[in-house]
Amino acid sequence: MRWLVLGAACVALAGCGQRHDAGSMKMNALDIAGAPNAPPPAVSAPQIAYSYGLSYTLDADDIAPVQARQVALCRQLGSARCLVVKTDLNRDDASGTTTAQTALVVDARLAAAFQGQLDAAATGAGGTVSARHVTAEDVTKQVIDTDARVRAKQALADRLFRLIGSANGKVGDLVQAEKAFADTQAELEAARGEQAELRRRVAMSEINIDYAATASRGSLAPVRLAVHGAGETLAISLAALLTFAVAVFPWMLVVAALLWVGRRLGWRLRFWRRR
Repeated sequence: MRWLVLGAACVALAGCGQRHDAGSMKMNALDIAGAPNAPPPAVSAPQIAYSYGLSYTLDADDIAPVQARQVALCRQLGSARCLVVKTDLNRDDASGTTTAQTALVVDARLAAAFQGQLDAAATGAGGTVSARHVTAEDVTKQVIDTDARVRAKQALADRLFRLIGSANGKVGDLVQAEKAFADTQAELEAARGEQAELRRRVAMSEINIDYAATASRGSLAPVRLAVHGAGETLAISLAALLTFAVAVFPWMLVVAALLWVGRRLGWRLRFWRRR
């Protein structure tokens, strides 16, 4: 009976040892390849990237001052909360029209209130809001995928770095590990760049502003338009006259040559008749 009990205990211990070895092998396999397949943590709230578009209609002479005032409002918030990406002003003196564009990046928490300040700067100069639109893009899935890719690449880079530091194995294996580490680092930096861009899009909202106007409605505006129209008419007339002169000039030479030849022949005929 004693031998029977001892045999059963040995079998049980052997089974536990096998399960422990299998569990160790499973843990080692997970330690090597489990990080990339690990589920990413859930995002606490939806990640929404907002962009806004505004269009103002003002007098041509008021566009530049209003644009400068709105840019100053952005800079008063500081570069961490508002950044001027682009300003563009185009003035056509011939037609009396002026157009301009401004691109801003504003803290998403301040974007709605900041648009009220932009509207006040335009309406205070006699302008009107001609268009307004809002675009919302849900980037939650992109954020989750990018965060998971960053963690996976970072875990792989750490393991490769430890493998290279241990200096165990053949030279060929060490070279392959260093190459794999360099490739992993490049992929990690690219994933971090995408991660930073997504975070920036969620934290900061784009505001694109368009300004449009015709000629100023002052008392002298009709006179300026008439002067510009008269100059354009004169230029068109001179161009037509020059075109006509260039087209007729060769034929004038031909006619002059024929007249000269005819006169010479006529003089000779009259001379022979007299003789």
